[in-house]
Amino acid sequence: MMNPDGLDCDLFITHAWQEDVFEFTEKVLTSWPWRANHAWCCMLANPQNLDIGALLQSPSSSPFALALQSSKYMLVVPNRHKSVYTRLWCGYEAYLAFQSNKIIRTATPPIGRQVLLAWLRMLPALLIGATVGLIFRLRHFEAAQRLILILRMLALFASLVSQNCGQMRLCLIANHVGLASGAAAIIGGLLVLSGFRFLPLLGKKGLLAVTQLSNRVGIIIYFLLAEVDRVNCQTERQEAEALQNQYQGSIRHASCSEVQDELNIRNEIGDQVHEVDKVIQVLMKAGLTSNALRDAHLHGVELRHAGFVQLAIPVLALGPLFLLGWWHLGRYIFLFYEKYHSIAGVYTFMACMEATSIVARLAFLCLFFSRSIDERCFMLNVMAKIVTVFYFCLVELGPLGNEAMFSSLLTFYNLSFLLVLFFAALGIRGTLKLPCGRFLAQFFLSRLVGPACGPSPSESDASDSESSSS
Repeated sequence: MMNPDGLDCDLFITHAWQEDVFEFTEKVLTSWPWRANHAWCCMLANPQNLDIGALLQSPSSSPFALALQSSKYMLVVPNRHKSVYTRLWCGYEAYLAFQSNKIIRTATPPIGRQVLLAWLRMLPALLIGATVGLIFRLRHFEAAQRLILILRMLALFASLVSQNCGQMRLCLIANHVGLASGAAAIIGGLLVLSGFRFLPLLGKKGLLAVTQLSNRVGIIIYFLLAEVDRVNCQTERQEAEALQNQYQGSIRHASCSEVQDELNIRNEIGDQVHEVDKVIQVLMKAGLTSNALRDAHLHGVELRHAGFVQLAIPVLALGPLFLLGWWHLGRYIFLFYEKYHSIAGVYTFMACMEATSIVARLAFLCLFFSRSIDERCFMLNVMAKIVTVFYFCLVELGPLGNEAMFSSLLTFYNLSFLLVLFFAALGIRGTLKLPCGRFLAQFFLSRLVGPACGPSPSESDASDSESSSS
């Protein structure tokens, strides 16, 4: 009544009528695409109490097809009872999305409560780590330096496991170990605490102390965010398993409540069943499907969790560490002009490296907001995979050497954002065209260790069913 001429359709929602209404609402609102304003869903748009058979006689001119063709996004809402792709109408919508080159995304429920509980469970690890660090700091055990070294190596190893492991229990252990070792290293780290006395001077030692302390706090933030990533990944796995529940690997086994609807849909899909099966297969593996991801799939890239974004490092690098970079740049300029003219060249070089890092991150953000959702996921995962190694080497290994070693690691860390920007500008398809592009795309798009999100149907299953049906 408020919009007699209707509104533009931004979001097409497909579901199987098996979910509860609160479950449906939570998943849709949580997964609502950025920049989408209006949604179309059959249960709200079609007059369900009337005889709508006339509207469905030709699937290509049905309300489903017209809404999907005009929409920008497609959202698949799984349920815990049966895969939406056991319904042929949902398979037909996947076919239309494939024909129109739409990006399809799996809806997921909110995770706020699970994250809060996960953080509460991490408190003992935080307290244990802080206690261990305090004991060694107060008693000045001779083994304190060795302990701090071991803790740093544990945090470095835990970060790599957390970023790349597909085993949720192992990720959970890694996050707790990393948080505990980070807390112990903060409290017991002699270099960080001794740096406080230089802070009023705001000289180069004060700069080093602030950097080390900020990085130590960054480690705590990182493992808290990594736990958010773990909970999010676990939730997406559950939705992937729901998409696979009772699905037999091909829409040839899907059905309609009306026999005539089934005949009409199969006539329209024709011999493209296998292509539609590939679209659904990529969606089940990655949680997201697009032309670029399907190209990667055709190149042999295993798309486990490709639609899952690891936010720990991107949030840290584009948030607190970004602000710290601006502070570093200002301090380098101050030291250059005010005090240390004898080593002005060094500070000029460090200022240039810091400025390069800042510009690269700003360019990354500009690219990020102009790309589609599949490319944004790729960009964030590129940053997570590349920056993690350089950042943890800077934080954990930098204080073990002299100032020159720390400056070198800081330089490599800053330059890593140029590498991130390079791959972000190339995108998925550009990366595939590089020498060894398939392996690079594999590295960026999936986790390296652990099983996929449930027993995904293989292409051979789909092809076998196709041949058997024929």
